[in-house]
Amino acid sequence: MNLFVLTDLEGIAGVLDIEFMKRDNEKYQIACRCLEKSINLVTNAAFEAGVEKVYYLDGHGGGGNVNPENIDKRAVKCDIHQWQDLIISGKIDFQIEIGAHARPGTIGGFLDHTLSSMAFFTFKVNGIEMSEYSLHALFCSAHKVPIIACIGDEMACRQAKEYNPTVFTGAVKHAKIRNQATDYENADEILTSTVKTAIANYKSVGFYTLEAPYTLDVTYYRTDMCEDVIARRGEIYDRLDARTLRKRFDKIVRYDDLKL
Repeated sequence: MNLFVLTDLEGIAGVLDIEFMKRDNEKYQIACRCLEKSINLVTNAAFEAGVEKVYYLDGHGGGGNVNPENIDKRAVKCDIHQWQDLIISGKIDFQIEIGAHARPGTIGGFLDHTLSSMAFFTFKVNGIEMSEYSLHALFCSAHKVPIIACIGDEMACRQAKEYNPTVFTGAVKHAKIRNQATDYENADEILTSTVKTAIANYKSVGFYTLEAPYTLDVTYYRTDMCEDVIARRGEIYDRLDARTLRKRFDKIVRYDDLKL
């Protein structure tokens, strides 16, 4: 069995406020070490559960958060293109997400956003508001690869269940306001037990699919953000209003199909 671990930073245990996201802040280095620890915990739990290969993506902000020297040598680092190629190739049996956060507009969601907290107000496919987990699930499901576990903050896990009730979830922290979170005391145990349970029961996890053809509606925070996309790419999308662009497509082949 081959596992892909897709990582983000916001939903990692030990990342407790918005300052941990700022690369020029000393807290960011703490966040990176917490992410490395979580990757190692997942890797070890996966091998104990019988997985033969583990691949991972340093997914937050385009990467550069993880020092590969600090990662379990059994885990193979991939970039986003290699991730897509592995999923498409059929070489991955299932995926696990760690560091997950909620979609934008979520009360109690720690650092809630989808893809960009600076640009996107809403991100919808076929009229359904998307989280990053659900976008990943649409892509992976198109290639018959289930995402068997979503691990992150409380609201990210609740929303994952909304999209796919069969996915295993493990909330390692919770938030009362957007920019501050509190870890659960047994966060590491929650992480490892969720991984092992999900792998042991991976055949029970279904896919997340929507009916084709697809519409992707992206609403930006400001009108000029929408206009900048049109200026760069031409009028290849439908403009629904001052801040919203629509992309139409018939198939999900690569993850990039789910972006403008």
